[in-house]
Amino acid sequence: MTLLESIIASLLLAVTALVCLDATRGAAALQRKSGAWTQAVANAESELATVSSGGLALNTTRISRRPWRDGLDVIEVDVPMAGGVSFRLTRLVERTP
Repeated sequence: MTLLESIIASLLLAVTALVCLDATRGAAALQRKSGAWTQAVANAESELATVSSGGLALNTTRISRRPWRDGLDVIEVDVPMAGGVSFRLTRLVERTP
């Protein structure tokens, strides 16, 4: 093996290692974001169940309830997340008397 061949092989190995490290970093960031969204969805569903049954919502979420038609209400649960984004869950529920 000549010096030129060994330099090219080392360069290819280094580039491959960098690509693998970057893919791992991207996967870790995606996993963190996915965890945050999963937690937001769970919080929104919990708040929706609480509000639908007549309970009070937490201070961290925004709840709106408005009549829709024929005994149905639209409930919107807005859960704020990090970075200024929020998750909004909208459901139709039967109007409670």
